[in-house]
Amino acid sequence: MSDRGRFLSRIVVPMAWDRLPDAPTAEAHAALHAANAGVLAFLLRTIEAEATPRTADERMIDALAPLHAKLDMIIELLGRVRYGDALLPSAREIEFALDRIGWISPEPLAPAAWLRLRLYFHPTFLEPVMLHGRVAGCAPDGDGGYRVEADLASMPEDQDAALARLAFLAHRRQQANAPRSRPITPALKRGDI
Repeated sequence: MSDRGRFLSRIVVPMAWDRLPDAPTAEAHAALHAANAGVLAFLLRTIEAEATPRTADERMIDALAPLHAKLDMIIELLGRVRYGDALLPSAREIEFALDRIGWISPEPLAPAAWLRLRLYFHPTFLEPVMLHGRVAGCAPDGDGGYRVEADLASMPEDQDAALARLAFLAHRRQQANAPRSRPITPALKRGDI
């Protein structure tokens, strides 16, 4: 579908999109970037804290663990008050690069159509990272869905870097949490022991 280079990462996150009637205006881009600034900062701070290797002072971390648990409970309660019983959209595997995104859609999307994409990187902080994208191609994928690729509208450089870092950390976390297959050990024969 695309003759460009490969995608940088492949992650699974809840994602939704809205079709836009026209190309987003400069004001719509500015509003989207303003909303993303705080969301990206919070998500990076949270995910980087989880991904940071443990320091030598493990006792301090253990001592702060109950406080972290209480703060997590408060954040979750505030999230319930703020979001109610809002459900995340279904998680889907997306391929992500700095200037484009690819995914499988249950319905076809018209080439050149503008979209507002919403990516949810945190299960309780339900503020999405939003992107404007233009459908570059859409083709049947063989499983009843449609392979969609969209070119992403440009973002301010600091948000571009923050989003790339966020996608990298999400990819790394998902790889670390993926079930690992056990190495196959040859059967022992009599006399091997």
